[in-house]
Amino acid sequence: MAGDDEDNDDNDGGDHMRDAGLGLPAGANVMTLPHFTLESGLVLVDVPVAYSTYGRLNNDGTNGVVVGHSLTSNSNVHEWWGPMMGFGREFTMNLDEEFVVCVNYLGSCYGTASPISLDPATNRPYGPNFPTPCTIRDNVFLQRKVCDLLGVTHLKLAIGGSMGSMVALEWAASFPNFVDELILIAGCGRHGDWAIAIGEAERFAIYADQRYMGGAYLQNDPPAAGLAAARMTAMLTYRAPRSVDDRHDRAGSASTSEIIETELAELEELGIPPKAVSEKLRKTLPRYDVESYLRYQGRKFAKRFDPNCYVQLTHTLDTHDVARGRNGNGDGNANGNGNGNANGNGNGNGN
Repeated sequence: MAGDDEDNDDNDGGDHMRDAGLGLPAGANVMTLPHFTLESGLVLVDVPVAYSTYGRLNNDGTNGVVVGHSLTSNSNVHEWWGPMMGFGREFTMNLDEEFVVCVNYLGSCYGTASPISLDPATNRPYGPNFPTPCTIRDNVFLQRKVCDLLGVTHLKLAIGGSMGSMVALEWAASFPNFVDELILIAGCGRHGDWAIAIGEAERFAIYADQRYMGGAYLQNDPPAAGLAAARMTAMLTYRAPRSVDDRHDRAGSASTSEIIETELAELEELGIPPKAVSEKLRKTLPRYDVESYLRYQGRKFAKRFDPNCYVQLTHTLDTHDVARGRNGNGDGNANGNGNGNANGNGNGNGN
């Protein structure tokens, strides 16, 4: 079945990151900031920040483009948005003319300070003691720091999809005179209560895994089953019901041998024992195509992401409200002039 074909990445219908491991991805850079103050007032020290750049900065630093990645991506834009970036005007991000910067988020497991990075105070991973939440606005001020250090004096464009679109919108609201244009894909002005509720259901799936232990789990024995369940829930939010119906065959069902093969993989990779039923009853167990797809995506994601980081980043999503503390109308919609500039007071913590 398509969902169980681990070798067919072009048809897996979901994970744009393939089998990336934890930590700084190949080709990315890292800088360390002496300190960074969060909106909460907490101060991170010796802050690693992962970032990737493409193209060349012009002499006055005015050809910058900031890309916001999705919740589970890294900073390597070429790995997940390759067709949108290249040399020539046919590309959204034209490397002949633009200097593209993508900064990995606080709380991510791909190089920036997060639950898996070392706490300078203890020389051990932060784990559940990493400050929560790091807001969307925190990330924008962190990215502004990176841009300043790279010599970027102006952004032609801030672009992002999903979580990245929230970051791009916050860029324009926080620094309206610094950004010319926005491209916002599948984003919103505020993460509403329905979205927060979905995030909490995903987090609870992780908490409910007995290996989670309040976030103080062993790195070599993480709550992979809970993370897989969270990912399965998330996958359903990325598509409309009709698109799921169109993609999968309700009449299709896995054979008994395929079900057993999947259960053995889940035992090995996630620690989930097979269902305790007799061989006779096992032959009648249903397994629709969409179920196989979700189980595959859950297992695949658990190999490349950290549970505490997932919890952290979903909390970051929940903080998003571009009108918060500004002269907005309270519904998450900032006032814009059509070319991506939004009204904001520019206050924040970026030191």
